[in-house]
Amino acid sequence: MFMNYILDILSLIGIVGLFLFSMKLMSESLQKIAGNGMRNIIKYIASSRFKAVMSGIILTALIQASAVVTVMTVSFVNAGMLSLTESIGIIMGANIGTTIKGWLISMVGLNTDMGVIALPILGLTFPFLFSKSNTKRNWSGFAVGLALLFISLDFLKMFFVGMKENTAIFEFLSGLTSYGTGSILIFVFVGLIISALVQSSSAAFAVTIVLCSEGWIPFELGAAMILGENIGTTITANIAAIVANAKAKRAALSHTLFNVIGVIWAVIIFHWLLKGIEWATIEIQGTSPYENNNAIPVAFTVLHSAFNIINTILLVGFIPGLVKLTEWIIPVRKTEDETTKLKYIQSQFSSSEMQFMEAKKEIASFARRGKKLFALLPSLILEKDEKEYEKIFQKIKEQEDMMDKMEDEINDYLNIIYSGELSEKGLKKVKSMQRIAKELESIGDTVYHMAKSINRKNKEKVWFNQYQRDNIKNMYDLLFKACDVMIENLDSDYDSVAIDKAQMLELQINKLRKDLLKENFEKIDEEYNTKSTVVYFDLIGSSEKMADHIFNINQAIAGLK
Repeated sequence: MFMNYILDILSLIGIVGLFLFSMKLMSESLQKIAGNGMRNIIKYIASSRFKAVMSGIILTALIQASAVVTVMTVSFVNAGMLSLTESIGIIMGANIGTTIKGWLISMVGLNTDMGVIALPILGLTFPFLFSKSNTKRNWSGFAVGLALLFISLDFLKMFFVGMKENTAIFEFLSGLTSYGTGSILIFVFVGLIISALVQSSSAAFAVTIVLCSEGWIPFELGAAMILGENIGTTITANIAAIVANAKAKRAALSHTLFNVIGVIWAVIIFHWLLKGIEWATIEIQGTSPYENNNAIPVAFTVLHSAFNIINTILLVGFIPGLVKLTEWIIPVRKTEDETTKLKYIQSQFSSSEMQFMEAKKEIASFARRGKKLFALLPSLILEKDEKEYEKIFQKIKEQEDMMDKMEDEINDYLNIIYSGELSEKGLKKVKSMQRIAKELESIGDTVYHMAKSINRKNKEKVWFNQYQRDNIKNMYDLLFKACDVMIENLDSDYDSVAIDKAQMLELQINKLRKDLLKENFEKIDEEYNTKSTVVYFDLIGSSEKMADHIFNINQAIAGLK
């Protein structure tokens, strides 16, 4: 008897696992097919709430995974690519877009013999998984995922039909149905837990349909489970936002609040809501879900769609209020210590397209950190107060260490991307990004080397004359301009970057270095202190080396065209 229970549990886990794998395969294939489309949709989003909601619907319809869209949205907010207001609109749209999958499950998945559909789909499309064409391979992956979805639903039906012999479980569920309004709340909670555990509202939705269709629980309590599943599915984005910044946490929380508010009003008008669902189901199916279990899949799909559409219509006008509520719940700390934690690489459920966008944003942030580090050098040269000087020098050392760690973390992430399924262009992009990260780390090393040279000069009580200070300032001004151009190129679409400005600055820096060194040799005995000249040489030479690293970065970007 005990072994039977163990086998039943493992069988259910296996069926749900097959279902989730099929959804993952479909989702990843569609993400690859629609990768550039996703980027274009994000670019299209402006301040319009309507555009944001429509973008959420379209993205989820393309990817067929609302959890992926929501996590992507949280990542975009974390990366500063979307505002919190825009993200809430997208999340609302994603809730509507995910109901398309419910129609697929209810209209095809449970009213048709899965084997009749699934096996021919596998037979027709499986060979294309080995095609050299990325497009054919991705469409084949989607079709195979669809076939596996049908098979998993068939297994799910068979599992619960067989479980009817287990009267103990049946009696336990039946006992929970006799508490009136309390039963509604219990099954809302049950739906929440199931959806949170499997991290898929679609899997929970399919289980609920089968439970009701096979007579385990009545229609109205299955409807309560559907409502709860809308809350449970928000756990995915909240998990993804744990390591993100405050704005991303707010975006994830807004998803939960949106669905919680919706479930509250739906529970209050529960009986009237179900009357409307019954009427709509009769219009579509010709029979009531209370009288015919075959109508339950359509009824639940109507409920799922109606709930999310009505909830969006009711709350879309209150997005500013939701923003203020999330800001109140998750306040931003006035001061945050700088850490080695990456700012933009956060996603747990990313396509290669999303991973590249995150890596690109992180590398641009890395470059800004490098410029910020370099900006400390002029202060180090001019500072006379010993205590302040030591603070600046220590800060440079700490920031350089941080840049070393950041390069390691970015490279680890790029290696994860590299190990995935990438096109030749994708592989080239990863290698170029790794080169850029290495060059940025070298900029940090060069700045720290210059700081140590300045420190050595101060300890030996050697000072630059005004002419030397002016020349160093001129060199640093050019380097700051080169940094600005580099950051501008890193922020831009790599395919449209031109390096004319970068090349001109590189030539100017090389010429200035050559002129200054020549001039230095001529004046060394006349005007320059010998000891200061050694440091002066070092700073000018290191500046030219830093310029080379900057230009190498620009070349790496331009090489991706």
